Amino acid sequence: MPIDTPARDLVRQLSRVGLRPDERLVKRIVEHGAEARAALLELATDTEALHGDLPATLGPLHALRLLGELPDGSMIAPLLSQLPIQIYGDEDVPARLYATEILQIIGRVGAPAVPLLWAYADDEANGAAPRSAAVNALAYVATFAPETRDEIIAEARRRLESTEDSDELTGVVTLLSELGDAESYKPIMAAYRAGKVHKERAPAAAARQFLLGGGRRDLTCVNHPLFERYDHHGPYLRPPDEDLDEDE
Repeated sequence: MPIDTPARDLVRQLSRVGLRPDERLVKRIVEHGAEARAALLELATDTEALHGDLPATLGPLHALRLLGELPDGSMIAPLLSQLPIQIYGDEDVPARLYATEILQIIGRVGAPAVPLLWAYADDEANGAAPRSAAVNALAYVATFAPETRDEIIAEARRRLESTEDSDELTGVVTLLSELGDAESYKPIMAAYRAGKVHKERAPAAAARQFLLGGGRRDLTCVNHPLFERYDHHGPYLRPPDEDLDEDE
């Protein structure tokens, strides 16, 4: 294949490669930089394809993961707008993996993502679930770019005390809990008692566990480069009578 193959044509191959793309294809896509990012974002936001047939159903997941190798603030809003991801049972493996990793990929944008995510959360034109997810994503930013952690926690504490928006508050509670901010334990539990938190999205038991236990351990998955994602999270090859699974 000629070396000057357009990025869009290379990205299109991600819907045909099966369980994981090979290193040569990945290298060629990444070399296209911004042009590749645009094509990857187009495929990654085709979330209806996640529920199709193999191998095309894995195309959006491959594209999402590759965006983590070309992180940029421009991908944040289009990705958040895909939420929530519909998952139709245990067999819907591509969608489950996509939903698990989308905030991790956003987190890989690092420090430039911080003002963009707060701004997205503040924009009432965005849906409730994406706005809350924008706040949740800051936990991954703080893990990927630890120099942002104190700034993020300080702003989240301020919002915990001041916001009356239950969607935003739910996101803030999840953020502080997953970061293990023990100093926020009392005001967070008070918010639950006051009925200000969507408990179906942020169960009080999980918040309590994270706050008292040092945070959510798997936030570090944000640091996985591309092929470690396949090694640690799948999808994996199974015998014909078994499903693809993401478990290690």
